[in-house]
Amino acid sequence: MKKIKLSFNKFNYSSLSLISSNMAILHKEGISLILIFDLLKELPLNKNYLKSIDNIKLSVLEGNSLSDAFKNYDDLYPEFFIGMISMGEKSGNHYEALIGVEKYCDKINFIKNTIKNALSYPIFILVSCLLLAIFMILYVIPSFHDFYISLNINEPVISSLCYKLSIFIKDNPFIFLVYLVCWGLVIPYLLYKTFFKEKLPRLLNKIGIYKEFNEFVFISILSIIIKSGINLSNGLVYSSTSFKNRDLVHRFTFLNSSILKGESISDAIREMGNYSNYTKSIIKLGEEGGSMDERLESLSLYLEKRLISKINRYMAILQPASVVIMGGLVVIFLFIFILPLFGAILDGGFQ
Repeated sequence: MKKIKLSFNKFNYSSLSLISSNMAILHKEGISLILIFDLLKELPLNKNYLKSIDNIKLSVLEGNSLSDAFKNYDDLYPEFFIGMISMGEKSGNHYEALIGVEKYCDKINFIKNTIKNALSYPIFILVSCLLLAIFMILYVIPSFHDFYISLNINEPVISSLCYKLSIFIKDNPFIFLVYLVCWGLVIPYLLYKTFFKEKLPRLLNKIGIYKEFNEFVFISILSIIIKSGINLSNGLVYSSTSFKNRDLVHRFTFLNSSILKGESISDAIREMGNYSNYTKSIIKLGEEGGSMDERLESLSLYLEKRLISKINRYMAILQPASVVIMGGLVVIFLFIFILPLFGAILDGGFQ
């Protein structure tokens, strides 16, 4: 069947979780695959996923395997999803593979929401400061300039420069926009690609919370792979292609290469570094005790609680710090614009 490309698509892990969990339950109940696709269309899914289900059903009816049918829509279904479907077909463990996909999608959703919640307040403060600065430059500072001129007072250098900038923005908005895009986006991007792309992961790994976040994601995905019963090496390969985070990709590929060399998971973890001593000891105990899946699941929950606790602690510090920053900006404004004005008035600096 000819692939119908759905442009501008993005993985929707909520829809993927709904699809995989319902497919698992319906398969376990003995419902035929074609009927499963008909029932999936009753779910509250994104319209692109509903369209893909129709075409995947037609592809299966034409004699293609389920994984090959899903491959026609790799812009909607990540490689991990398709790979788990393929391994479920080969091993006959459809239910376990699909439940593994559901847990994977739920975990990705949780991680994305954690990142959004952690960054939403700092981004709000940053945007508020930028909007405040734009408002000051375009409207407030020009009025101060006119006030200085009307009172025949020497204008502070910073006030004069800000006034000239506001006039330039109003007279040449397009040129200013070009400058803003170049200096705000293009040049930082080129600097990143040229100088910082290789160094940035190493620098970020020196930040404690970033390292703990990657450790949590890695252990969570590893737990899902092992608990699903699929081939560990294949699961690591599919996971390495599902993330853009270079540190996570390196963790998956390094563990996979170590396992293929005959090393144990605990040896690979210890050799790579960037893992807490608690993680190393739990994995070692799981290998020696034969309960790796249970150990990893409890370890994932522990790392999740520790990460959320640390994020909440930082957020509790960030909120009063943002108030101090805003207050500092007000004080700077008073020193630059207001105090010179009152000083000149008190000194009789106007006619």
